[in-house]
Amino acid sequence: MMPSILKRLANHVPHHGFPELLPRMLALASLAVSSQMLTLSRFRHGRILLHLVAMLGDRCIRFHVAGVVRELPWVAEAPTLILQARTRLMSALVH
Repeated sequence: MMPSILKRLANHVPHHGFPELLPRMLALASLAVSSQMLTLSRFRHGRILLHLVAMLGDRCIRFHVAGVVRELPWVAEAPTLILQARTRLMSALVH
C-alpha cells in the first residue's frame, strides 16, 4: 500500500507551478530554521542543544564537546578544582 501512495505522489505534478515555488519555499524554511537556531543560541542551554545536534550531524565530536564544556562553567573548572584539592591534600599529608 505504501509504495503505491509514494508512486502516486512522485508522479503527481500540481498545476500551480510547484517547481517554481520550491526554491522559495526552501529558502523560507531555511530562514525559519535559522531564526530558531538564533533564538536557541541566545541561551546557554540552547547553545548546548545546538552543539549536541550539530555533533550528530557533522561528527566533529571534539569541537562540540569543547563547546559544551565552555557552556558549563562547573565542568570547565573541574580540572582546576581537582588540582587544588590534590595540592591541599598533599600539603596536609606532608605537614
